[in-house]
Amino acid sequence: MGKRAAATVVASLTITCLCTSTATADTRVGDTQVLAASINGGKPVVIGTAAQTRFTVTVTASDSSGIDYIDPLLYRGPITDPTGYLAAAGEPECTVSDDVTTRCTWHFAMDHSWLQTSDAGTWRLHVNATAKDGDHHWKDSAASVDFQRASKLTANAGPEPVATGKPITVTGTLSRVNWIDSRYHGYANQRVSLQFRTASGTYSTVKTVTASSTGYLKTTVTAGRDGYWRYSYAGNAGTAAVNAPGDFVDVR
Repeated sequence: MGKRAAATVVASLTITCLCTSTATADTRVGDTQVLAASINGGKPVVIGTAAQTRFTVTVTASDSSGIDYIDPLLYRGPITDPTGYLAAAGEPECTVSDDVTTRCTWHFAMDHSWLQTSDAGTWRLHVNATAKDGDHHWKDSAASVDFQRASKLTANAGPEPVATGKPITVTGTLSRVNWIDSRYHGYANQRVSLQFRTASGTYSTVKTVTASSTGYLKTTVTAGRDGYWRYSYAGNAGTAAVNAPGDFVDVR
């Protein structure tokens, strides 16, 4: 299974047990209930070339007899035949309210070397909450998160200075990391916004530009007033959003 081995080994015993015991997408016995779950505070997990990318998972569950334990597991694909999965890196930090409700937070770590490019996209959280009286709630999609490839974006506007009414050419490159070779490569055919702001203003979109087959961007606008030009990419499920640093042009 190549580079997936490290993440697979972390969770292999857990996933085997989980898959053979979970017959439906959401199984409840008794009054145990998974009340809430979140991954990375609701934000995508952006993975570049750092040794590890760390994030947290938080789950709240309740039962009238009290919660005995909660097990979280991240997976990609169908729960009975996942294409990737990841267990927590250590024991959780938990708080108990009224002997009924338990809220736990786990730390997770993902290394880009464990991933293939096909692993980018939506991952889901399976939660097994088990009560002290044996009741349980198995929830296969308690929360979801996008694992995104980190991206980079540049912008260069010129000439500088430029006369009012003359053309300004803005070039740049959109690229994203390849988890296989740990390098950034041009991201082809993506729609990117060209944005402008004055020294005291906020950015607004002027036009949309499509990247070339190598991720190269180029467009021309008319010089009207001093300000900063940048490209902005909105991202998608598998690639992170990114803004280029603004490039100031003096209009005379």
